[in-house]
Amino acid sequence: MARHDIVDHSIRYTIADAGPVPRGLETWAVVRTRIVDELTLAPPVNPIRLTTNLPRARVRIGNDGTCGLVARPSDVSGAMLTPGALEIGVEAASYLPRDLGPAIDAARRTLGAQAFSGATTLNVLPPDAVPPRQFRPGRGVLLERLAPIQADQITTVASPPLAPTSVPLADPVDATRAVGSHVAGVPLILPQQPLHRAEPLRLRVHLRRRTGPTSLVPAVGAQVGIAGVWLAYPQTQTQSPVAADFCAVAPTLRFAHPLGAAIRRCTLTATGAPRQLRALAPLASRQIVVAPNSGLNPAGGDLLRIGDPLLPEAEIVVSAGFEATANPNAAVNIRLTAPTASIHRPSELARDIGVVATATVGTVDREALSGDAVLLSGGVGALPTSSTIVIEHGTPRAAYYTATRYPTWDGVNFSHQIALDANGRALWPPLARVAQLRLVARHPAHPVQQIDFALEQMADNRVSIVFA
Repeated sequence: MARHDIVDHSIRYTIADAGPVPRGLETWAVVRTRIVDELTLAPPVNPIRLTTNLPRARVRIGNDGTCGLVARPSDVSGAMLTPGALEIGVEAASYLPRDLGPAIDAARRTLGAQAFSGATTLNVLPPDAVPPRQFRPGRGVLLERLAPIQADQITTVASPPLAPTSVPLADPVDATRAVGSHVAGVPLILPQQPLHRAEPLRLRVHLRRRTGPTSLVPAVGAQVGIAGVWLAYPQTQTQSPVAADFCAVAPTLRFAHPLGAAIRRCTLTATGAPRQLRALAPLASRQIVVAPNSGLNPAGGDLLRIGDPLLPEAEIVVSAGFEATANPNAAVNIRLTAPTASIHRPSELARDIGVVATATVGTVDREALSGDAVLLSGGVGALPTSSTIVIEHGTPRAAYYTATRYPTWDGVNFSHQIALDANGRALWPPLARVAQLRLVARHPAHPVQQIDFALEQMADNRVSIVFA
C-alpha cells in the first residue's frame, strides 16, 4: 500500500492508495425496520415515504416493506446515541403517519457496568432479544464519546453473545466509559412497524324477519351484538376471535398513547362564567383566541370545552399557556397541548371545565396512534354505552374523549344496543382496526343466528340479517 504526504496551505494530508477505509467513514445501514398494514400484516399497497432530520442520511425502501436509513456512522453517531435526537417519520397514503422515535429510543442501549479501556465485552441494558436482534456477530457497535473532543467509537460484534446483556467486541474499548453511557447497534433494528388505516368505516345493520315465502318485515324487538373480533385478516383462517375489548372515541386520539397508559372514566362539569372565541379556529389549530381571560392560568393546564355541548363538534381542549395580560377582559391567544379536532367559529362558547371525579377503568392494551378512531383496552368492558374518559391523566399529554361502546353479546346478554329505525336499520359508531366481526343476532320468535362478517376497509359496510 502506497502512502503519500501532501501539504496544502500548511495542512498535511496523508493519502493511502487502496488502504482500508476507517469503519466510521464507510457507508452503513444505520436504521432498519419493516412496515406493514396492521390488518393484512403485509406491506401497504401504497408507496411508503420516510422522513428524517438527518441531512447526511439517505432513505432506502424495499419492495417487501423493509426500509431504513444509510449513512456514515461518523455523520450520524450523535443522533443515534442521544435519546430523542434521531427523528424518523413514516407516511403512506390512506394511513396515519407514524413516528418511529419511541421505537428508536427503545432500541438504544446503555452500559449496565463500567467499560474500562481495553475491555473486549460490554454489559448493556436492557438485555437484547434471544436470539440477538441488535448485536448479532458482524453488526456494528457505536459507543458514546466521553468528551466533546473525543470521537464516538465504532466497532463490530466479534462473536455470538454469551448472554442477552453481553456484547463481545472486535476491537477493545478505546477509553473507559461510565455506567449509563449510551450504546447503539449499527444498524438500529426496530421491530415491525404496523400502519393504521386513516379513515374509519361505518357499519349499517339491517334486521328483518320472514313472515311468508315472499314477505319480509322489519325485525322489531331483535337484538344484535359483537361476540368477538379478529384483529388481522390472516388470523381469520387460523385463530378463534378475541373479546371485543374496544370502543369508539371522539375526537380521534390526540396523541400516540403508549401501551400501559392509564384510562380513567371521569365526570366533568362546566364552571365559571362563559367565555367566547374571538377568532376563527381552523381544523387542527394549535391555539385559540378567547376572552375574557380572568381566572385562566397563563402557565396552562386549564380545560376548556369549545362549541355547543349538544353538537358533535364540541370538544375539550387543554391549555398549554398564554402571554399574561393585566386586563382580565382582554382576548388572549391560548396555546393548546393538541390540535383542535373541528372548525370553531368566532362567538362560539368556551366554558371552563372541572374534573369532578375519576376512576381507573384500565390501560391502553394495543398501541394507539394519533388519529385513531378506536381504542383497544380490556378495561372498556366496564364502561357504559357512552361516557367521558381521560387518558394519561395528570400528565402534559392528558386528553379527554367521548367513549362509545359497540353493541355486544357476552354469551348471555346483549348490551349497548342501538335502536332500529322503522325499516329495521341501525348505524353503528365508526369502526377501525378490526378485520372481522363475529355477530350474534336474536329475535324472540326465531333461532339465534351467528355470522362471521369480514369488513371491507375501503368503504362503508352493510350486513343484512334475516330471521327465517
